[in-house]
Amino acid sequence: MNRTLNASIRRVLIAIVALAAWCAPHAAFAQGGGNTPDPRPFALFRDMFDTAGEWHGPWVNMAYQPQFNWVYQSEGKPMNNLNSQVSWGSYIWITPEITVNVNMQLGQVGTPKDNDEWLMYGEGITAGDIWIEWSDQRTGIIAGRFTAPFGIAPLILPGIFDTNLVNSYNFGGLLGGLATLSTGDEGYGIHALNAAVFGVDTTFMSRGIFAQPAAPSGPGTGGGADSWMIGYSGANIPVLFPTLQVNVAYIQFGDGDGAPANQKGFNAGGYWQWVVNGNGNQTLDAQYWSIGPLFEYVHFWNNDGIDGASSDYYTVGLISNYGNWQTDVVFTQQNLSQPGQSDQDNYLISANLGYNFFGPQSLIQMGYGYQVTDGKENQQVGLQVNFPIVALEYFPLWN
Repeated sequence: MNRTLNASIRRVLIAIVALAAWCAPHAAFAQGGGNTPDPRPFALFRDMFDTAGEWHGPWVNMAYQPQFNWVYQSEGKPMNNLNSQVSWGSYIWITPEITVNVNMQLGQVGTPKDNDEWLMYGEGITAGDIWIEWSDQRTGIIAGRFTAPFGIAPLILPGIFDTNLVNSYNFGGLLGGLATLSTGDEGYGIHALNAAVFGVDTTFMSRGIFAQPAAPSGPGTGGGADSWMIGYSGANIPVLFPTLQVNVAYIQFGDGDGAPANQKGFNAGGYWQWVVNGNGNQTLDAQYWSIGPLFEYVHFWNNDGIDGASSDYYTVGLISNYGNWQTDVVFTQQNLSQPGQSDQDNYLISANLGYNFFGPQSLIQMGYGYQVTDGKENQQVGLQVNFPIVALEYFPLWN
């Protein structure tokens, strides 16, 4: 910004940028998981300050990501649907330690009727993660609306199918605080201890514009921050290659609307990449080639707030990246048990092929899935396109 600008012009520009940032979701748009916001804000601490470099005053980074998603499903709830979504995301570095994250999205929030086919149905603007963060790269505290760092599979697995079973434990829209204590990456990986206290957001931020999502109900919606979570996360752990990610967490929800019992959950999972050719510092154009397994186990007590009910998730997958191409084959099984009812097994087998264009998060993806839910079989095919666009990159409010 020109240093000769007078104070009044500066104030106007600052107000415009602040207003634009408030209308902005997704600080880091997750590749492949288009329906899933990044549930690990703490994992961004180091990257934020490495990227910003030498400090010159408040900076703004803003981007938006259009997405198109088409899915056809053969049985159960037949669908031949095309949805669009546009996400706005913004980071504002107030000081080297204080950061504000705001994200919102325009997408489908209305619930279609069974057997409907639709084009851009029930689209509205809704809030994603909105929080202020303090961090010194070893410790960090987030306050606001966030997504719990519970599980690896919801972040990594493809987002083509809205029936993806792991989305059941992607807990977003939580209102409260998240704290983390982490190590640096000094050859032994990054290790973090996490703790959160929260309630499910039932404030005005849980509502939409143009179309309204269903009112929050179930565990944790009783009001107040009466839910909590503790966990351990690791990244860049050097097991043959410094590519192992692990996550172990316990979560407990408080009272909620229609949920007479407190839901509790445990998660343990890992994802490891074996580098076949090249190394993690090479670009996609350098023919970087990796293949690796993903596994995760999740158990819930008092599932959905029903006393005595339980749910187990078993997920295994094999994910490969070669140059601009990525492929994966994933199996997820869900076992449901509820007092007075027969046990139920659901599962989804999916295979996906994706191609990155322009950059590592610009992705076109095709997929096939075979799913059994409540004894009903169906087959699915889908197509998804994501491409983030940077609107402002480290724009200084003043020098």
